[in-house]
Amino acid sequence: MEYKLKAYYRESEKPRVLRREGKLPGIMYNKNVNKKLYVNLGEFDRVFRRAGVHHVITLELEDGETVDTVVRAVQLNKRRRRPEHVDFYVLTKGQTLDMYVTLKFVGEAKGVKLGGVLSTPVTDLEVRVLPRNIPDHIVVDVSELGIGDALHASDLTLPEGVELLTDPESVVATVVPPEDVDKLEAEAAEGEEFEVEPELIKRGKADEEEESE
Repeated sequence: MEYKLKAYYRESEKPRVLRREGKLPGIMYNKNVNKKLYVNLGEFDRVFRRAGVHHVITLELEDGETVDTVVRAVQLNKRRRRPEHVDFYVLTKGQTLDMYVTLKFVGEAKGVKLGGVLSTPVTDLEVRVLPRNIPDHIVVDVSELGIGDALHASDLTLPEGVELLTDPESVVATVVPPEDVDKLEAEAAEGEEFEVEPELIKRGKADEEEESE
């Protein structure tokens, strides 16, 4: 599916004024390009909810040019919880991207039916892929896992054109014996205390940075 978004160059427009008008300031960049622009906030929200960071968004510029990009960062207003600034990374022909793709676990493990608990310590894989080949997810079938069995990153069948960057020996799924369930739950609870948001979506006080934009 193609995702398109109209974008407009900005010169002297103040970010605060643009936001009041329902527009989202941003930039499009790579090592050769660095241009200030803005998009309609409502249209960006609609497109980004579907495309996310895993799909190409084609910017349609006012001069008729089209530019393939991916969203690299969205700065959120802490209080209002809405986008304040967006960074679009400009893609070049034949360029691959290093990124994380979510794992989708399917099936009921044999070991779970015997009282074990399925543990999925890795929920996404780092891969290298052409932008147009980025998969929505990677399927992991756990049906054949018995108690004590494990699936490693190297065991997974990746879509065509997707290269694994995650350590091949990383365990992505295993069935924990019943006697180890309490230990597993304790480790999970401890991990929740240190949860952090993905670096890709950044929060910040955009108003304090307007002068530098």
